Parts: sequence; C-alpha cells; structure tokens
Amino acid sequence: ITWNLLKSSTVEYISVAALSKIFAVAATYPYQVLRARLQDQHMFYRGVMDVITKTWRKEGIGGFYKGIAPNLIRVTPACCITFVVYENVSHFLLDLREKRK
Repeated sequence: ITWNLLKSSTVEYISVAALSKIFAVAATYPYQVLRARLQDQHMFYRGVMDVITKTWRKEGIGGFYKGIAPNLIRVTPACCITFVVYENVSHFLLDLREKRK
C-alpha cells in the first residue's frame, strides 16, 4: 500500500478532528465544571462529593454541562487546525522520504 491510498481529504480530517474533540469534551467537561466550582472563591464546598451533590440537587445533569457550547466553539477550531496541519505535514514528509529512496 502506498501512502497516497491512505490519504484523506481535508474535509475528512476536519470532520474527524471535530467529532473527536466533541466526544472528548463531552466526556471530560463535568470534571472541568467541578474543578472550576471548587476553585470559586465565592462558594464554599467541603470537597468533591459536596460539589457533585449540590450541583446535582440544584441543577440536575445540565449543571455538569453548563457552558459546554461556548467551550466547544472556542476549542474545536484549534483542534481541527492542529489535526489538519499535522496530517498534511506528516504526509508531506513521508512523500519526501519515499521520493528520496
């Protein structure tokens, strides 16, 4: 198999990068919310379980995902750009190596 057969289009790279970032953020965002709330100087929590309990009681599951849309709008483009640049440079260098052989 040559590297040309393994290449994907830029649109495919962007789509895969965006989907992977969305899944990663969805999986880790509750942790980010809990961490931010523990660091909040205006509220007092006795620990992680206290933050989880209070968030669940007052806001339900949505409380753990507050602000996820603006966060995705902020981080997804950077992830896509990074992924596309990495893949294109990687393929360029591999092609360059193949041509030298």
